[in-house]
Formats: sequence, structure tokens, C-alpha cells
Amino acid sequence: MTVHEPAAVLEFSDDLRPDDAAPLRAFLHARLTEAADRQQPGTEAEWAARRLLQTTDYSALFLCDLLTSWADIVEAGRIGRPGATQQLRQDVRTWWNHLCQTAERFSDHPDHLPRWRPLRHLCVAHAELAEQLTDGFSSGVYEGGAHP
Repeated sequence: MTVHEPAAVLEFSDDLRPDDAAPLRAFLHARLTEAADRQQPGTEAEWAARRLLQTTDYSALFLCDLLTSWADIVEAGRIGRPGATQQLRQDVRTWWNHLCQTAERFSDHPDHLPRWRPLRHLCVAHAELAEQLTDGFSSGVYEGGAHP
């Protein structure tokens, strides 16, 4: 497998590589461990904080696995295949966004990186399709102002 440098700026979930998930996982693990350690031992709050830490760790590991599978698909030139490949592509974005939303809670921490943000589109083609589908349509009943 070819080693790819992480993208300087993440625009699309297709830009993600396995090396992008490890720093996010380490950041979340550290922040959630701190939060769990602040709880009174033996309380429901401590249990909940430790459970959130464990669940988030598992989610980050799952994302690492997804990104490894995605990197294999990219390497093999199969990103355009329908079915399971596209489901994997969507899953990468879903799990990345889930973890980034958790990291946003700690965005004021000095170790938080701006690249940890939810990604709206899978790739350029997805962004172009979304733009075509929404061109000329409002995103809400009163987008242009109050109803007459």
C-alpha cells in the first residue's frame, strides 16, 4: 500500500486517511479521561463519563478500521464502484463527523486542531451534485424574509 501524507486541509471525507484518525482519537481520549477523573468515584456521573470515554475510544478505533479499508479501495482504484464501496465511503464521513462533533466540545483546548470539523461532502462530485440539487431552492420557508 502506498503511504499518503495527510491532506493539509480536509475538504471532503475522501481526503481522510488512516493517519488522520489517530491524533483525533488521542485528543478525545485525553479530554474524556480528564472529564472522567473529575467525577466523584463510584457515582453515576463517573460511570457515565467512563462509559462515554470507552464508547468514544471504540468509535475512533472503528473509524481507523474504516479508513484502512477505504485506503485499500483508493489504492486499488475502486472508489467509483457502487454498493458496499459507497456505503463504506458514507460510513467514513458519518463516523468522522460524529467524532469531530465530540471534539468541538473541547475546541478551546490548545491541542484541538481546526481540521477536526465535520465534513459536509464525500468528494468534489458529491459537492457539485448537492449544489445542483439545491440551486434555486430555499433551505426554509422564510429564508428570503418574512412571509407576506
